[in-house]
Amino acid sequence: MFEVTGSIQNFLNAVSRIAGLEFAGEEELAADEFDDNPEFYLLVPQLDALREIVSLWQGWQRTGSVPRNYGPWRHLFAQLRSVRPWGPADRVSPQNREYFRHSIDGAPDNELVRIEIELVFRAGGDVAQVAEATVAERIRQGGGAVIDRSRRPEFAYHAVLADVPAGEIRRIADLDPASLAGADPVASIVPQSLGTPIEAADRTPVDQARPAARLDDPIAAIFDAVPVQAHPLLAGRLAIDDPANLEARAVGPRVHGTAMASIVLHGDLNDPPSPISRRVYFRPVMYAPTLGDEIFDNDRLVVDVIVDAIMRMRANGGANVIVVNLSLGDQTKPFAGKISTWGRALDHLAFTYGILFLVSAGNVNDGIPLAEFANGAAFEAATTAARAEGTLRGIDAMKADRRLLAPADSLNALTIGAWHRDASTEVFRGASPFVPYDGEEMPNLSSRLGPGLRRSTKPDALFAGGRQRGRLDPVAAPPILLSHPLPSRFWGLKVAAPPENGTMGLHFTMGTSAASALATHSAHRIFDALEEAYPDVLAGMSLPQRACLLKTLLVHTASWRGSEAFIRSVIDSDEAMHHEHWRREVCRHLGYGFVDPDDAIACAGDRATMWATGTIEPEGSMTFDVPLPAIFGSNANPREVRATLAWLAPTRPGYLAYRAVKLRIPSFQADALEMAGIDTVTGQPTNSQSESGTIVHRRWRDERIGTGAATIPVHVQRERDQGVPIDEPIPFGLTVTVEMPGAVGVYDQILPSIQVQPRTRVRA
Repeated sequence: MFEVTGSIQNFLNAVSRIAGLEFAGEEELAADEFDDNPEFYLLVPQLDALREIVSLWQGWQRTGSVPRNYGPWRHLFAQLRSVRPWGPADRVSPQNREYFRHSIDGAPDNELVRIEIELVFRAGGDVAQVAEATVAERIRQGGGAVIDRSRRPEFAYHAVLADVPAGEIRRIADLDPASLAGADPVASIVPQSLGTPIEAADRTPVDQARPAARLDDPIAAIFDAVPVQAHPLLAGRLAIDDPANLEARAVGPRVHGTAMASIVLHGDLNDPPSPISRRVYFRPVMYAPTLGDEIFDNDRLVVDVIVDAIMRMRANGGANVIVVNLSLGDQTKPFAGKISTWGRALDHLAFTYGILFLVSAGNVNDGIPLAEFANGAAFEAATTAARAEGTLRGIDAMKADRRLLAPADSLNALTIGAWHRDASTEVFRGASPFVPYDGEEMPNLSSRLGPGLRRSTKPDALFAGGRQRGRLDPVAAPPILLSHPLPSRFWGLKVAAPPENGTMGLHFTMGTSAASALATHSAHRIFDALEEAYPDVLAGMSLPQRACLLKTLLVHTASWRGSEAFIRSVIDSDEAMHHEHWRREVCRHLGYGFVDPDDAIACAGDRATMWATGTIEPEGSMTFDVPLPAIFGSNANPREVRATLAWLAPTRPGYLAYRAVKLRIPSFQADALEMAGIDTVTGQPTNSQSESGTIVHRRWRDERIGTGAATIPVHVQRERDQGVPIDEPIPFGLTVTVEMPGAVGVYDQILPSIQVQPRTRVRA
């Protein structure tokens, strides 16, 4: 294990001079932004080699020099704080040590505890088999047993699920080298995956009916907890596929899956009806036990369950599914700079099967210290603006503890955060719980924050997640702000509820799970609109291209809605930050921005939205000439161009170039912008951050757009593949909108220039 001081790049340059050094995971080499002492792991093939490295380091520490013929090591050691063998402290994080201690507090030594043990991935099957057998024998000798195992070379995963005695868990938590934490084949030891529950409350009777789906062939799927299939708002609308028969184990209240199915099918029931055309494929992966929250099948590794579920879906009723809703997250695995195994699995599945995963960012309900206020009374006496600023400062101070939950770090997926918004019209007249950001568009207090891998834009977008309120800890001084846990008819999304006393009903929920389900509902509505307008084009489109097109259209209307001014006023009050820095901090909260689903679907006379899909070959490029309306040249009213590019990238787990393919829109760089008369909008992520993931979303606004040209060329370019080139073509979707608010002729003037015309709607 190498502990680095100074520049990560200098460290990489030094390593590159020494033949034979192999990183255990190159994607870790982008140091976590909150880690002042980044650590990197090397695989050393022989014990003698390890001893020689340690001996060289010890000599360097004593004398500041290395022996003759070891010159490159001098450059490497100059970048290091420490060199030591990989040990127990590297396999069990401080958070998981604390979790283990808490979970076995008072338990007898022989009580079995279920944990996940991920092994160092070895490409060679024989070596991997020996490593697994070694760990399995250690578990057996200690009085435990292996419950499940999985090895998935396609995304570099090798793990076992095991029952281990509480006495061994104590030794693991104490970092005993004689415990499993000291076993050489082990990469990490974590608690068994634990799902995130949702809160639901304020029951009402079923007071409405919604249209049923017309078609059976699903294009959207939900992987969630067993729902109430017989609920009048769900009956006949779900294609349930339950090979593990979790239905029989779901004896408790079926809250989570029922609520998510309700939102995917109908949206927020407080909104006007927005029917979707098809039944939705539903795969239960969790169930409601007699007591407690809904849980994963505890006899399986959850990553393996998801992989098997996707493969089964393709062969068992979901052959045309292109959107999968995962309003799930693993509480035990917050993002810490390295992409999670679950995230790697989704990246592989997305590219291999042509699927857009919509994943909830996760919720966090930990208290937020408000250090600038002496007590609760001082906070309550402050102005609305001061309270909002104090709240954001408190969250900013805790941002390292509010990061995304796996698998929200997936590069190919869209990660959805919760917008402080819903459609409730009920008026709450109490003083507490209170609105934390009165007058500002912001995420919910509990919505987790980005960024993602290599500071990519995460969450990608924010959808309505209920107007979650806040309350103060009644005794803490300085005060601690808590997110109010219970939704109600005054704030929250209205959804189907499990039966109570034999009667079906409705209740309310909120959070990122609900927001992700609403995004899935919106994706289906977009698909339905495309299918109605362009049936022949959509029928001939491949599944990956369909998925990429929906990916662009879901994010295309996202914007910061001016909230960057409020966030910057708090995090950069003296405006001393570089524009890359303060916009990155805004992006942590907002991603690409807030999305109103109706904006993504509705037609308007003052704008025209154009889209394209296709595939792009290695180092290939395409140019799309975007027509501009004549009205742009006839006045100086404000106008805007926005473009969204999305693709599904193959990945290389374990390598520095994890994202194997990068696409970009090079035509809108500084020189081309000046030629086209376009200024970039500062209320969006920077180019560098926007281009770090698999979706690029840019906005340009200027009164000069269209005054000197009838078209704007938009180039889509595939960069040179990093590492070993990828031969296969990459699917992409591109969406471009030109808009002049209030100018009703924009759409009509552009339509004749479009080669593929939408089908004319005939109304009875």
